Amino acid sequence: MKLFSEIARQAPLVARQLRRSPRRTALTFLGLVIAFFLFTALESLLYTMSTVVAGASRDALLFTRAADPDYWRAQLPASYAEAIEELPGVVAASPVRFFFGTGRTEGSFAVAMGIEPSAHLKLGIPDGVTGSELRALFVERDAALVGERLLEDNGWKVGDRVTIGGRQRKPDLTFTIRGDIARGDRLDRVAVVRLDYLQEVLGGGGRVTFIQVRAREAGIAPAVADAIDRRFANYTMPTQTVTEKAHIAPFIASLSDARDGLRLVGYLALGVTLLVVANSVAVGVRERTREIGTLRAMGYGRARVVSLVLCEALAVAVVGGTFGALAAYALFATGRVEIPGAGFAYRSDVSVVVRAALLSIPLGLVAGAQPAWSAVRMTISDALRYTE
Repeated sequence: MKLFSEIARQAPLVARQLRRSPRRTALTFLGLVIAFFLFTALESLLYTMSTVVAGASRDALLFTRAADPDYWRAQLPASYAEAIEELPGVVAASPVRFFFGTGRTEGSFAVAMGIEPSAHLKLGIPDGVTGSELRALFVERDAALVGERLLEDNGWKVGDRVTIGGRQRKPDLTFTIRGDIARGDRLDRVAVVRLDYLQEVLGGGGRVTFIQVRAREAGIAPAVADAIDRRFANYTMPTQTVTEKAHIAPFIASLSDARDGLRLVGYLALGVTLLVVANSVAVGVRERTREIGTLRAMGYGRARVVSLVLCEALAVAVVGGTFGALAAYALFATGRVEIPGAGFAYRSDVSVVVRAALLSIPLGLVAGAQPAWSAVRMTISDALRYTE
């Protein structure tokens, strides 16, 4: 309480000093906003990485594919799903086939994912999909649920009849959009269609890209993966099964290698900004050396003068740091900014913003420490006679 009362008492003098040089104050404030924006953005990236890994672990989702370097070719027998569901610890097994083509405009890219609705929905219902939209997928052979990102990229809307153009002599895939999958869901960039309809269009019935499997609980997922591979070890088309966490591990590892570097960049940005704030406050203190001498002659003690300078540095640092952190949060919390090449978007959290904003307090105190000492080290008589 004493600290807050002191800050309130010094507020008029602090505000007067900040108004003394509006340009210097504005530039210092802008530097703080940029530095804390960058720092919060980097912390949001690290938060996104940890969230993706944690989410993958909770889902206990496995990917079973043909043990072949050509990951995306539809070569795995769909009938394997029935045998997988019979294994202990398996809740559901859903065969999936992908189709890659062009969207509404030439050169655009669109993906359709063929599923067996009754099997796939055991893995979970996509976010934002209603009961009537799900029923349409069961009833209409050419119905589709399309992710919001894919809808936006192509200018499609629910109710449209659209076409994904085939590539490399493959036929076009035409379907009617009966529902949209919410932004942020893992399927927000694909069109989900029925597997039987996709096979009818493309041919190659009975073969899928991979089979998604849900284990009873995350803890037994690795054991279930081993059991699946042992089950088909002697088949013509053996499987290679990994957990979702292991599936995304190579990419996350590549980002993790740079984690310390990213964090160092963030702290370096704050360090440079600390010097900027310290210089700005020091210049202000030097300009009003005689004024400070007058205050001390009127009864202001050393402690009060020091607190005045520290409050000035704190005011600029806290306001600028908070604005920068909030700006980054406002941008990344929407989930609309993607991590290049990652396939998922930046995420942020209030805890990230609070952590970043709180760093402005020690930054302000450290930045103001040397100027505060300079303000009181002169004797009163020297300060009153000071000229630049």
